[in-house]
Amino acid sequence: MLTNAPGRAVRPVRDAMGWLTRFLASKMEDPAKRQADFEAHMVETTAKCEEVKKNWNQPTKTHGYWAKDKMQSTYKFSQEPMLTNAPGRAQNW
Repeated sequence: MLTNAPGRAVRPVRDAMGWLTRFLASKMEDPAKRQADFEAHMVETTAKCEEVKKNWNQPTKTHGYWAKDKMQSTYKFSQEPMLTNAPGRAQNW
């Protein structure tokens, strides 16, 4: 026991806490573990970001992709208002 005055005992702070305070303190996170988890998360996220940045320079479509018949027909179809029921001038017939 600690004493601060002759004949008077002082309880340590841990013992002076009430039961609710002790319960809440036991459920709190350890700051060192929380910091370690955060740093591990940041290292993993940074590695993924570097991978994405590296892949940004790669082409997404092959050479001549847009010149293929399928892509050209899709483009022509999307430009025809009568076929898509889009507003615009219809053909006269």
